[in-house]
Amino acid sequence: YRDTPEILLHGSAIMRRLLSHGRQIGATDAPVLILGETGVGKELLAHYIHDCSGRTGPFVPVHPASIPDGLFESEFFGHEKGAFTGAIRQKIGLAEMAHQGTLFIDEAGDIPAPMQIKLLRVFQDHRFMRVGGEEERHSDFRLICATNKDLWAEVKSGHFREDLYYRLKVVTLWTPPLRERREDIPALAAFLLHRQAAELHRPDPGLEEEALRYLAGLDWPGNVRELSNALQKALVFNSGAPVSIRD
Repeated sequence: YRDTPEILLHGSAIMRRLLSHGRQIGATDAPVLILGETGVGKELLAHYIHDCSGRTGPFVPVHPASIPDGLFESEFFGHEKGAFTGAIRQKIGLAEMAHQGTLFIDEAGDIPAPMQIKLLRVFQDHRFMRVGGEEERHSDFRLICATNKDLWAEVKSGHFREDLYYRLKVVTLWTPPLRERREDIPALAAFLLHRQAAELHRPDPGLEEEALRYLAGLDWPGNVRELSNALQKALVFNSGAPVSIRD
């Protein structure tokens, strides 16, 4: 689906079950916590749940680690003109942008500690105020979070609020790493090679059977992202013949 359908290449039973659960969850408004290693496709699964929800608003991703210190509150809640130095116009925040859609918090374990208590209230009643504002606002968003961290370990170490943890952990989905669904690797590799060839403006050379078996035997600690990068590198050095183990 969309322009990145690799999440739907699910020959394995574990992926068919995961997507079935995603469709069931999509029909509800329950908060979802998606767990899994880096590169497994957690955001793609979140997109899939959003598409199954029937919500008419946008899918709005939030990447806490990419927001500079001191700007998280303004980015998330928005601000009014003149709220602080440099606020030359009104800004709509990410929570408000997600009205009637889905708010996706990627790597929720990276939410700054000072913001966790403020987000707890927003996630509970969907009400907030823009920075410098006096009017309470409401946003009807569906909340999906993802993380590659052990959030309970973060709670026990004092880095993550326990009440926020339980607010996020209503429905939990585990996205398996590639090494636990090796039967999906050949279809994924063929799809990713075709996409990489298009992006590089080169014909798709295909993959030798021996190369497919080789790829399926690797552990891929970086998961789908690492597989995609490996195929792109193989294309760079490919002479036009089907991609081989040497490539």
